[in-house]
Amino acid sequence: MAEEGSASDDKSQAPTGKRLQKAREEGNVAHSRETQMFLILSAFLAVFTMTTAVSGSTFLRHMRGLMEHFDTVSPDGGALYLALQQSIREGILLAAPLALVCAVVVVVSGLLQTGLLFRPQALIPDIGRLSPLSGIKRVFSMNNVIEMLKSLTKFVVFGAVLYGVAKGTLRVAPEAERWTLHHLTSELISWFVYATMIILMIQAAIAVLDEVWTRYHRLQKLRMSHQDIKEEIRQEDGDPKVKAKQKQIRMRRARQMMIRAVKKATVIVTNPTHYAVALSYDNGTDAAPKIVAKGADEVAARIREAAEDSKVPIVSNPPVARALYALPVDSEIPPEYFQPVAAIIAYVMKLKTPGSRAPRQ
Repeated sequence: MAEEGSASDDKSQAPTGKRLQKAREEGNVAHSRETQMFLILSAFLAVFTMTTAVSGSTFLRHMRGLMEHFDTVSPDGGALYLALQQSIREGILLAAPLALVCAVVVVVSGLLQTGLLFRPQALIPDIGRLSPLSGIKRVFSMNNVIEMLKSLTKFVVFGAVLYGVAKGTLRVAPEAERWTLHHLTSELISWFVYATMIILMIQAAIAVLDEVWTRYHRLQKLRMSHQDIKEEIRQEDGDPKVKAKQKQIRMRRARQMMIRAVKKATVIVTNPTHYAVALSYDNGTDAAPKIVAKGADEVAARIREAAEDSKVPIVSNPPVARALYALPVDSEIPPEYFQPVAAIIAYVMKLKTPGSRAPRQ
């Protein structure tokens, strides 16, 4: 029993397409936060670089205006409030393009990784998530531990980069007092772009590793056992017992239809034991005899029994029986068989006199 249990828990098989689709519908998709962060940083740096000239000049013009009129500001606070309000407005206008682009990148990167996925059931509150025990388990889960270690590593690496840039910046700090405001702003922007580019390259490497790990980890969690695959096949194809029952019903209905067709047949042509073909022909309406039922071995025996019960003539003609058996049911016989079949039907018609019996072989 223990061996059977361990075998059933052995998730050694790759997930099937149905398993992956079901996981996606449940919200289990490969989503790398590091890839999203890389795209956001890339967009931020691109927009910042393209808008630096305009935003920098606007900022400098605003600051120069404040400095020039600072000594004329009324001490009552009203002018200070207006100046502060204008500064906030200018800051919002400068930051709006960056914020808008970053918001768009967040949405687009999510769609690129997961596609358009809407889960109404996610809006339903889950009472189980309010359990303190469940919360503790989530906090100390392996995924959260990995995320924490990853965040600490990024903090150390990015901190080292910023420290290196700041250290280089401090070397020229004594000269900064002789710089103009425009030159100082340009230097600060250059240092900021340089540090951001280094962080972006590091983030790119982290994003590649995280993307590979995220997809691998998701596939590992979705792996299936042999029993899981068998159960999925059973659900797709149906329960074998139910399928067998349905097959029995179909066969029973087919036999009933065959018996009804045999009862209305004009003649049964046999092999005499291996094949039996029931022909129907109405001289007034049919252009040619039609095959209404056929069978081999056991089915042929049932056709003969039904014919005997219904007093339908049975004629033994092995060559004709074998030839007609190859034709589909409900089809008219082809012209090459008209002559032998016509002879059989003519023979049967002669036998249909009061008191006559169908010939038996």
